[in-house]
Amino acid sequence: MKYIIKLFLVLGLIYASGCSLLELEEKLDNPNAPTAESAELDLVMNNVMLDFVRFVDEVSDETMPYVRLVAMTGGSTYENQDSPVSFDYMWSLAYSQLMPDLNLVISLADEGGFTVHAGAAKIMKAYIMFTLVDLFGDVPYSEAFQGVENPSPAADPGSQVYDAAFALLDEAINDLKNPVGTIGNDLYYGNNADKWIKLANTLKLRYYVNTRLVNTGGGSNIAALVDAGVMEDMSDDFQFQYSTNRDNPDSRHPYYSDGYETGGPGWYLSNYYMFLFIGEVPTEDPRLRYYFYRQDCDESDEDFFTLECQDGPYPAHWPDGLPFCTASLDLFGSDLSKPYGGYWGRDHGNDDGIPPDDLKRTAWGLYPAGGKFDADDCTHVSNQGTDGGRGAGIQPIMLAAYTYFMRAEAALEMNTGEDPKMMLENGIRASIAKAMSFESVAPVNPDYKPDQAQIDAYVADVMDMYDNSSDKLQIIMKEYWKALQGNGLEAFNAFRRTCRPTGMQPARDANPGNFPKTFWYPSSYVNRNQNAQQKADLTSVSVFWDTNPVGCTY
Repeated sequence: MKYIIKLFLVLGLIYASGCSLLELEEKLDNPNAPTAESAELDLVMNNVMLDFVRFVDEVSDETMPYVRLVAMTGGSTYENQDSPVSFDYMWSLAYSQLMPDLNLVISLADEGGFTVHAGAAKIMKAYIMFTLVDLFGDVPYSEAFQGVENPSPAADPGSQVYDAAFALLDEAINDLKNPVGTIGNDLYYGNNADKWIKLANTLKLRYYVNTRLVNTGGGSNIAALVDAGVMEDMSDDFQFQYSTNRDNPDSRHPYYSDGYETGGPGWYLSNYYMFLFIGEVPTEDPRLRYYFYRQDCDESDEDFFTLECQDGPYPAHWPDGLPFCTASLDLFGSDLSKPYGGYWGRDHGNDDGIPPDDLKRTAWGLYPAGGKFDADDCTHVSNQGTDGGRGAGIQPIMLAAYTYFMRAEAALEMNTGEDPKMMLENGIRASIAKAMSFESVAPVNPDYKPDQAQIDAYVADVMDMYDNSSDKLQIIMKEYWKALQGNGLEAFNAFRRTCRPTGMQPARDANPGNFPKTFWYPSSYVNRNQNAQQKADLTSVSVFWDTNPVGCTY
C-alpha cells in the first residue's frame, strides 16, 4: 500500500509539472516528501487533491457496512466488524500526509498571496478535521504536527477541533472572496472560487445540522447561509471524477476496478438497501438500475452452499417483510421473474465464508462507480474492464442533493423558516437527476430508462408517505439515506444524530451489540502515542454532538 501511494504521488507530480524525472529530482529534495524550501505550490497542491480523495474513499469504505449501504461482513457484531488496525491507513493519510501537506500549501499560499490555493486548502483541511472528530471523538490537533518536538500530542476535545475547522471555513471564504492565483490542476472546481465558497457555506450548514443537539440557535444561522449561497445545483457538486485509464496508473473508480476485471465483485451489497429500491415504495425507484447491476437474475436453482436460504424464511428475531438471503427472494417468494430476480447481496452481519458466488453477486452499477446500467441483460461483469462506463465514476463527497436533505431536517427540527416537504422533494429530484446524469458516461437502454411519469409517480408516493406519517423525520432520513450511495460518512453521522431510519433489517446475530458511538482509535496511534488510550468499547465514547442514548439505533 505504501508503495502504491508513493507511486501515485510521483506520477501526480510528473503529470502536474510536465517535467522529466531529472527535472523533478532537481525540484525536490525527496520526491515523496516535498519541503517548504524546494516544493512548488502547484506540485504539493496536486498531490493533496489526490490524497484527499483517497482519504474520503477510505472513510466511506469503513463506514458503509455499519449503515447498510453495503453488507456488514467483517463480523457478526458491531465490535468485531473492524479492529483498531483497520483505521491505521486512514489515520496515516490524515496526520502523516494530508494535513502536513495542507499546512505547507497554506503557508506557501499565504506567503505568496495566492488566495485560491489557500482557500481551497483550508476547506479540505476543515473537512478532514470534521471527519476525524465524527469517527473517533477527541483527536490531536493543537499539539499535532510538531514532529520530534512532541511525538505524543494530546487529544483535544472534539468540540474544539470542530470549532477550529469552522474557523478555517470562515478564513477560506475571506480568501476566496478576493481570488488571486490559479491552481495548476484544480481537480474539483477548476479554479472557480464561487464554487469553493458555496462548498464552504454548505459545510458550515452541515456543522450546524450535525451539532443541533448540543447547540441552540442554529436555525437562523442556516437561514443566513442559504441566503449567502449554498450548493443547490448539480454543477456545485463536490466530487472527484475518476477516468477510464486502466494502467499506469489505474485511475478508474475503485469499485469498478474491484468488480469489473476478473473474478467478480469483491463487495457484497446490502440486501436491505437494495430491497428499499424495489419493495417499499409502490413505484420502482428511478435510481434502481443506475445503482445496482445484476449478474444473475435467477436464484431459484442454487444449492445451499451457494445460497443458504433453505433454513429460512429468516432468523427468528427478524420481523416479517424484511429481506433475507437476497433482496428479491424474500420480497417475491418463488416469483423470480424479471425485473426483480437477482438482487444478490448479503444480510447485515453475515460473516460466513465465501461461497462460489462471485459471478452472481450484484455489482456496483453505473452510478457512482462508472459500471453498467441494468437493462435485464443479467451477464457477468468480469470482462477486463470493458463494460459500461469503464470506471469513469465519481467519489461523491458533498452533493447538492445532500444539502436539500439537510435543509429538510433543519427546517423540521431547527426552525429555519423553510418548508421541509419542499426541501425533501428537491433532494429526491436532485438525487434522481444525479444518477440519471451518468447517461453521459455510458449509453443507457431507452427501454429501461425511467421517464418523467415514473419519476413524478415515485416522488408523489414519497410525498404521500410524508403527509401521512406521524414521524416525518423518518421519511426524510430514509430518503436521504437512499441518496447516499457511495458515501458512508454522511449516513453514519445521520444515524447517530437522528436515530433514523428505524425498522431496518436487524443484524443476523440476535445480539450484535449496540450501534457504534465512535470507532476504535487506530492501533498506530494508541501504540505510539504515550497520551493515547484505547476505548473500552464502541459505545463508551460518543462524539460530542451525539447526545442520544446508547442503543437508539441498531
